[in-house]
Amino acid sequence: MLFSAPVFLWGLLAVLIPIAVHLFNFRRYRKIYFSNVDRLAQLHTESHRQNRLRQWLVLVLRVLAIVCLVLAFAQPVVGRRDTQGALKTSDNAVSIYIDNTFSMGSTSSDGSQLDDACRKAREIADIYGIGSRYQLLTADMDGAQMRWLNRDELLEAVDQVQFSPASPLLSSVAKRQQDFLRQSNAATRHAYILSDFQRSGCDLDALPEDSLTLTTLVPLGGIEADNVYIDTLRLDAPAYFAGGAVEVEATLRNHGSHAAEKVPVRLLVNGRERAIATVDLAAGATGKATLRFTIDSGGWSDGLVEISDYPVTFDDRYYFSLCTGDHLRLLEAGADKPNSHLHRLLGTESDMSHTWQPAGRFQFSPDYDFIVLNGTTGLTSGDAQQLAAWVSDGGSLLVIAPDGTKGVPATLNDALALLGAPQLGHWLQHPTKASSMDLDHRLYRGVFNGRNDEMEMPSVQGHYALAGAAARQSVIDLADGGSLLTHTPVGAGHIYLFTCPLDAQWTDFVAQALFVPTVYNMALYSRPLPPASHTLGAEKAITLQGTYAADRQPPELSGPDDLRLIPDLRRSGNRQLLMLHGELTAAGIYRLADEHLAFNHPRRESQLDFHSAADVSHAISDRQSYRVALHPDKPLKGQLAGRNSGRQLWRLFVILALAALAAETVLLAIGRRKDNKNYKFHS
Repeated sequence: MLFSAPVFLWGLLAVLIPIAVHLFNFRRYRKIYFSNVDRLAQLHTESHRQNRLRQWLVLVLRVLAIVCLVLAFAQPVVGRRDTQGALKTSDNAVSIYIDNTFSMGSTSSDGSQLDDACRKAREIADIYGIGSRYQLLTADMDGAQMRWLNRDELLEAVDQVQFSPASPLLSSVAKRQQDFLRQSNAATRHAYILSDFQRSGCDLDALPEDSLTLTTLVPLGGIEADNVYIDTLRLDAPAYFAGGAVEVEATLRNHGSHAAEKVPVRLLVNGRERAIATVDLAAGATGKATLRFTIDSGGWSDGLVEISDYPVTFDDRYYFSLCTGDHLRLLEAGADKPNSHLHRLLGTESDMSHTWQPAGRFQFSPDYDFIVLNGTTGLTSGDAQQLAAWVSDGGSLLVIAPDGTKGVPATLNDALALLGAPQLGHWLQHPTKASSMDLDHRLYRGVFNGRNDEMEMPSVQGHYALAGAAARQSVIDLADGGSLLTHTPVGAGHIYLFTCPLDAQWTDFVAQALFVPTVYNMALYSRPLPPASHTLGAEKAITLQGTYAADRQPPELSGPDDLRLIPDLRRSGNRQLLMLHGELTAAGIYRLADEHLAFNHPRRESQLDFHSAADVSHAISDRQSYRVALHPDKPLKGQLAGRNSGRQLWRLFVILALAALAAETVLLAIGRRKDNKNYKFHS
């Protein structure tokens, strides 16, 4: 057992006082004469023995009370070998995490919670000796923080801590600290986490254990507040082109206990207001605002959806960017001549470039966005492999079955199997009609206003049954149990299959109004739309639309706050990747050569509810390597020194002293009662 204040042990000399009182009892005895003492002999002997035993017990209890009180003032500690004096040695490795996420921006009379965390970090530095080593970790957790600092360097680094958009989980912070401290081989390893312990990122049940590292959690008492924010944004459009309409759906969340009525939502595109809406949000509810705009011209369009809400403002804006693409490049191959219905629909569109290749001359190019195999019978295995890789990377392929009266083409079935699509089975030459269609399919998004049971359905004169175990989705079903059109997702791409030739001889589908949105949307959706926005800190690699030569100087990346840097660009197959290493911290539009990238803050920090110190203490009550500072409003030095030194026992000794004094009082009361009885007998 060790003592935090051993000077008080001199108080043990006070035990001599009760001992002296009991050994030198100068109480004067008074003689009382009785006429006959025969009846008192036995009583006198028994009372004398009881009194001596009672006096010795009182002496022991008084000595015990004094000893316990002295030990309580000396602050005994057990459970760890390092005392507060040991912390002043140089063999200490200390990791301090300062939570600098946006939720730490809540203010009080003493400044923000981040200011409070920085003050407490300086208090922690005062506990340890000058030669101790420190690590300062923040929410960024970048490579520059994985180094040792002396005390002066630590204090300087604390002064430079700023708010960060990053929002790591608490378990990842603790693991990073433990991994770093494990490399030190120091005699004492201490970790501190100074945070508001926001519930959304506080996974206390997943905290890692390390028996050699004592981790102290310091809850700073988060300030809960009502907050309305833009949670997500979705752009609904098959493709981006000049004159095309884009629907922007913003999801708003009210994280508060009061309703928010008629919250104004504004949409700005290229700095100009294009739409406005209002949303009513009940307490704790979500709502959607739909805003629409038309793309005025080609090139990049930078958008912003914003609301006004105080005091939390970092999540009131949501940025996005989109680019009108080049002409869609379409390839039709396999027949002796182009399909007249497809050519009339797709070949005359100004936004589409249509190319036809005759049968037997299929030449694949990954530059195509949409490929139509119209009755192809001569695909080689090499062609099929190239198509499979192209589809998997995001291409869209439409396969139109050939005339079934000429037999099932084996080479086409081999290619379909390699592509992961259903194969063509036997030919069913009998008239039948479509019985139903999937109006919720992406091809018909926004085409129909509700369901119409009287809608004219296409009919066929013959079709192929389907074989194979591909996970296909039937888009148009036939009355005989077959399918007219199926959709098979493969990787990032799509394969569509018509089970009969698109010719008036075999189906009237080509003459119906349904034919236009079905095939036209296949082409429009064939070019995968890049993400309209990205999340700061969440994505380490971003696929770019442009390509940049490896033998040339990489273009400059510029953004908000006059940021300018040379980015890390890499190639992965046919893709160009932008690698991020925590350089971007501000939400907004960034520019890389001619490409625009929109970044937004993560929304985890928008949920302003927190764990109290009692909650944290209860959650880790069974963790041996974790402690909680239960009084963060008080100076940490007194709290943490004792906690780092082990378990304090002063309360136990105070209780024992009080118990000894109570037992002494009881014994003395019993003695007086017996003496009174004896006096009555003498009378």
